[in-house]
Amino acid sequence: MAVLLQKHPARGGPGIEPRWTRSDKHGVGTAYAALSRVWFTVSKGILNEVYYPTIDRPQIRDLQYLITDGETFCCDERQLDNTHECLAPGTMGFRITNVDPQKRFRIIKEVIADPHRPCVLVHTRVEAGSEVLANLRLFALLAPHLEVGGRGNSGNVVQTIWRKVLTAQKGGTWLVLAASVPFVRCSCGYAGTTDGWQDLAHNFRMDWEFDCAPVGNIALTGELDIRQRR
Repeated sequence: MAVLLQKHPARGGPGIEPRWTRSDKHGVGTAYAALSRVWFTVSKGILNEVYYPTIDRPQIRDLQYLITDGETFCCDERQLDNTHECLAPGTMGFRITNVDPQKRFRIIKEVIADPHRPCVLVHTRVEAGSEVLANLRLFALLAPHLEVGGRGNSGNVVQTIWRKVLTAQKGGTWLVLAASVPFVRCSCGYAGTTDGWQDLAHNFRMDWEFDCAPVGNIALTGELDIRQRR
């Protein structure tokens, strides 16, 4: 059973004018199986467009992490030192390493497409000294552009029998953002006004927990408990 939460709608709609992400790419990926109808691109340390069900239909603008100590800084991955490499010769999956210029931490991601389902998988590891790691907070920030556009998307936090997930919907297309560790907090906001980046930039903490953002240029934010390992 899944319940769409709608008691606390986001303010700031419909958000800023939507735009697509940067056009220069470091890689294009897909699965080895013909059953998979998902393609994706990566650049500047983050996952860019995800295409489905055909290679000319992007459904998201980008997915990135924001990382903060809750007190003195907040970085998005594009501000870190980025390296990209194929997981193995001849494959279309990528290992992305994003290193803090001050060498306090690094984020290592392995990005592949599921060969049997329309899904992109991102295995993530945060590495830091024990004292630094104890204070770090990691947030996933997703910008849906369903049906090839940033206008008219709707977002919801959804309570499932498993745990809370983040969803977006437009027309007949749905997107789900889920993680193998529980989201500590979830929020659906409008890009440029009440999204997760705006929230964390204010005081390095996630203060907003809107459970829906109807019809606009939206962004989904989920805090991940990096002290839980899977």
